[in-house]
Amino acid sequence: MRRKRTLILILATLALILVLSLVTNGTFDLRLLVLTPKILKYRGVIQQHAEKEALDAQLICALIVQESGFDEKAKSAVGALGLTQLMPTTAKELGVQDPFDANQSIAGAVRHLRTLYKAFPESPQEHRHRLVLASYNSGLGRVRDAQALVRYHDAGDPLLWEPVSIALTQLAKQHASMHHGVWEGNKPPHGYFEGASETLAHVERVMRYYARIRFYEELLFFL
Repeated sequence: MRRKRTLILILATLALILVLSLVTNGTFDLRLLVLTPKILKYRGVIQQHAEKEALDAQLICALIVQESGFDEKAKSAVGALGLTQLMPTTAKELGVQDPFDANQSIAGAVRHLRTLYKAFPESPQEHRHRLVLASYNSGLGRVRDAQALVRYHDAGDPLLWEPVSIALTQLAKQHASMHHGVWEGNKPPHGYFEGASETLAHVERVMRYYARIRFYEELLFFL
């Protein structure tokens, strides 16, 4: 009886997501609908590692949706691997022996996220999420370079996402004139950054998934 009731709740939830996605033309909802079986499969693993590091399991789930679509064997064009798309060097540093092993991939990514969260202790939570996600995507060094640029040009609060996101785009070579005086050698310590638009889009997609997952959190299966 309990299994039957659970199945009915799952089906009702799926139906609700489908209806809402059709009404709102929600591509984010549709993707979550398609990925529901995988989210259910790894729900417990995500919660386990999130609780261990005192992180938000819903945000980790949203990150995996964006990173790999819960494809355990995913491999990006630049060599990122597995569910959480860790680069081989990063995976090795995190003690992940097999990045295609879902449990290891999630555990490694969560440890990495905890380190990144510690890098922005004074940022308000919503801004902190975005700064961490940008660091996960482009590297903490890039975000630190952007913060330095914000400070030097007095372009806002470097603890907040908006001025840092603008500064990320200004790390490109075409904005080299803005780098004079900021760093020794007049060049970002981590090199020119030409991938800011991709990073900004990545952050916003993860946050959109995060918002949708939180919206559905009372409907049984989302984290």
